[in-house]
Amino acid sequence: MQEPSDGGSDRGARVALLIGAGIVLASLFACAGAVATVVTWGDDIYRRITHDRGDTVAVGQAGRDGAFEFMVSRIDCGVAQIGDSFVNQTAVGQYCLAELSISNVGKRPATFADALQRAYGPGGVRYAADSAAGILANSEQQLFQNQINPGNRVAGVVVYDIPRDSRITALELHESEHTAGLRVTA
Repeated sequence: MQEPSDGGSDRGARVALLIGAGIVLASLFACAGAVATVVTWGDDIYRRITHDRGDTVAVGQAGRDGAFEFMVSRIDCGVAQIGDSFVNQTAVGQYCLAELSISNVGKRPATFADALQRAYGPGGVRYAADSAAGILANSEQQLFQNQINPGNRVAGVVVYDIPRDSRITALELHESEHTAGLRVTA
């Protein structure tokens, strides 16, 4: 003879299964929310974190990020064209030229990349370097995509194409994408 089943234990198993599924779904939504936050706000969060950790210097002062010691000697804006009469490039807005020197004060070779160097305008607007114009501005090609050995120093120009009615208020210079960055105020 079969004993009658206890409907309570089946109900308890279903409740436990539903609670477990709810926890899994809540975890998935939390992860999706975290990913959406990083995608949407990640750059701003990164910038706030690096500004708190990195050094800040003024134009004309040396400062360090990773293995590099940077010194921005000047920032000139209002340049309409880069290059010579044969090979040149015209700015969409205006070119701003950041003249700098970089010394490798570390113990290993390191590569300078203009794509990692950010400029900021009023209100925190961020500008990227214009690599094509940078190549034309650095005729000796000493600066771009060149490994700098420990103890060596190179000089050159990083070029930004920004709106005509704007200006650069700060630079954020990096040895690599993993370093905190050096903030240079203009």
